[in-house]
Amino acid sequence: MRILIWLLVFLFQTQVLFAQDLQIGTTYSPRQSEYLGMDWKETYLSILDLNLDVIRLGTYWNDVEKVKDTYDFTVLDWQISEARKRNIPVLLTVGMKAPRWPEYFIPEWMLKNMDQGFGEGVPGDDEYLKERVLQFIRAVVSHYKDEKIVQYWQVENEPLDRAGAQYWWITKDFLKQEVDLVRKIDGGKRPIVINVATYPNRFLRGLSKFYAPYDAVQEAMPLCDILGLNVYPAVGHKFWWRKMYFWSSSSERIEYFSDILGKIKFQGKKAWIVEFQAEPWEPGLLVHKGNDRPPTGWPEVSRQYFKEFQSMGFDTFLLWGAEYWHFRKIRHRDENWWNMVLDLFQAKKKQPVEEKHGEMSGQ
Repeated sequence: MRILIWLLVFLFQTQVLFAQDLQIGTTYSPRQSEYLGMDWKETYLSILDLNLDVIRLGTYWNDVEKVKDTYDFTVLDWQISEARKRNIPVLLTVGMKAPRWPEYFIPEWMLKNMDQGFGEGVPGDDEYLKERVLQFIRAVVSHYKDEKIVQYWQVENEPLDRAGAQYWWITKDFLKQEVDLVRKIDGGKRPIVINVATYPNRFLRGLSKFYAPYDAVQEAMPLCDILGLNVYPAVGHKFWWRKMYFWSSSSERIEYFSDILGKIKFQGKKAWIVEFQAEPWEPGLLVHKGNDRPPTGWPEVSRQYFKEFQSMGFDTFLLWGAEYWHFRKIRHRDENWWNMVLDLFQAKKKQPVEEKHGEMSGQ
């Protein structure tokens, strides 16, 4: 009964949704391109040519401040400059965490001064780490606060969730300090995004209750202007030698995300899907490099997921896997992923608001 009610709510919401601007973007990481053996600049420019509505870029602390107190923004400046040339708004992440593995991008000189143990919250009582992270954020935001194409800040990446080789998470009190600092330096000009992991699969959701340090959705909402959701309907994990797959059903997703959307609306916040699965998540692999068809991801399946979540009322999707689409196109001569993304943009352009409204209203 609950699912039926939310389906009716979603059908009503879509009439409003199509009067808004649907935004489709992606995340880009030079590190991921290099891992795939691709030229990162060539890959980036190819992705920008998709004419995205927004692109999320990561500020990698161990690249920007390799030497203590010496900040080198050369790589990021170039990426932002190229986005500006094409008038593509940038969502810029700041902090010790950023998109892609290994999650935490802490410089070597800082790691040598840390003694955090496995599975602990950071920075904990480490006053020196707190000082250095805040100093890094201050440097980044000050550097880009007058850059108009940077239109959103994301503070950390999945900060309230365990992640990385050490299963650390960022403590909520320190996250608030980071957010307050960004707002102060920026003067409150740009919306702040905080993203969280989600668990549409019931088994993984139940498991997360035992190891998640917080209810990330509940803790993130008071701090952000836009709550970013990371959505992966099909994931693989490797436990010792055994590969395991976890899929979610449409009914699981509707029930789970309807509850999250209800909380977001109650708080008067916006919700974006900051990571929307558009590449495989295979057990034990950073990314699937083979030419075969992996179980956890294929273009037509991602297209179906996209339509499903759009019908729920989401209007901003940052598709996850841009480096992989380019890799498939160049290395495997497979343009299926690339064409799927192009099709989403074409469908968005061709369908006028009035037509969409009529279709969804049953006219």
